[in-house]
Amino acid sequence: MQLVTYDALFFEPTKIGMKKFLVYLLFLGCFQLATAQSTDSTSNTIKVFLNCSNYCYQDYLRTQITWVNFVQDQFVAEVDLLVASINTGSGGTAFTLYFKGRKQFNGMTDTLHFVTNAINTDAEVRELMSQKMKLGLVRFAAQAGFGDQLLITSTNVQDIDDIGSGGNPEEDPFNAWVFRVSGNANMDVQKVSQSGDFFGSITATQVKEEFKLRLSLNANYSEQRYNYNGEKGTFTLRSQNVSGFYVHSLNPRWSLGAFTNIQVSDFSNYDYWQRVNVALEYNFFPYKQAQSKLLTLGYFVGATYYDFQDTTIYNQLVQLVPSHSINLGSSFTQTWGSLSGGVYASAFIDDFEKRALGGWLNFDVRIFKGFSINSYINFGIPRDQINIRKSGATSDEVLLQQQELQSNFNFNSYIGLGYRFGSIYNNVVNPRFDYSN
Repeated sequence: MQLVTYDALFFEPTKIGMKKFLVYLLFLGCFQLATAQSTDSTSNTIKVFLNCSNYCYQDYLRTQITWVNFVQDQFVAEVDLLVASINTGSGGTAFTLYFKGRKQFNGMTDTLHFVTNAINTDAEVRELMSQKMKLGLVRFAAQAGFGDQLLITSTNVQDIDDIGSGGNPEEDPFNAWVFRVSGNANMDVQKVSQSGDFFGSITATQVKEEFKLRLSLNANYSEQRYNYNGEKGTFTLRSQNVSGFYVHSLNPRWSLGAFTNIQVSDFSNYDYWQRVNVALEYNFFPYKQAQSKLLTLGYFVGATYYDFQDTTIYNQLVQLVPSHSINLGSSFTQTWGSLSGGVYASAFIDDFEKRALGGWLNFDVRIFKGFSINSYINFGIPRDQINIRKSGATSDEVLLQQQELQSNFNFNSYIGLGYRFGSIYNNVVNPRFDYSN
């Protein structure tokens, strides 16, 4: 009987037949896969699933925190790491990191916070993000038995030098006021048509634990021209807006606010428009939990003064209208995904027939391993458009969206499905040709 070696099988499969050769190859492949999986299951690391409600520098984190394995699927993870964020009144962002253990870490949870300001660069924000993530994952590394491989250092001068007594921070010279000035311009020039848009704004905000105050001013100028087959046209739209509000914190669940808004708008037929409202809001959860769950009910009551550019479909040039509205809004960011939405209803107090209803829904949810669904839905039923021009709009004005038009409803939506499979690991970052291709 002739013995056939592994080398003979590889280089001369015809000696034992092609079918037997393929069977042997399949056996060897399965053996190598099982060996690789066995080696991985005993590897000295942690599988982490990173879930960000917004962008959180995922590529950077994978290159900086190399002593864990970032995985593609939540169901194979040993640590769920949820990053939630919310904008602060100063133009920065408040981040909350939720750590939830799975499998051998079941029952282990932790929460870390940090806040950035409006002048922090992306490099500074991602470094803070990396630092907080490392700090939160150290506990799991220690529990897994390889915490002694990590080196913990401090940049605190009091840790480097002699321990001091500390001190209070210097008083804020701006008393929490933050100012922002911005402007932009864009132009699109072709032989047949030219368009330009110019925008500028000034904003001042003061946010403290017991109240927040915001004042803003912005202006916009838009012009479109065309010259086609001897036909020429020029269309301009101007708008200015001044707004302000003051919100006072009554307790962990109640807030009281006052709002005002002034507009001048060619599009909406406003020569002058001003609304003044007072409002009361109740949060079903304490406001400090807003980064993970928020459910608010707000009631607004006030009046609006209209001074129209052209006579309206109700034969009015000036109107003063009392109105009220109720709004229900929600936002939830959990390990299964994110969900936000709201509904509103408003009406004129002196004429209930003039009212509006609407709502919106936005979600991104993981249904099961590798499969997710995301959607956005926005709808409205306006019955309060008292500003529509009686003269109507030309076809050019309709096509170029130069006027607000009367509508019985508006609706827009999208929905997406996704399924991902393959390697569970998500550690490698390779940016080659990402920006030049």
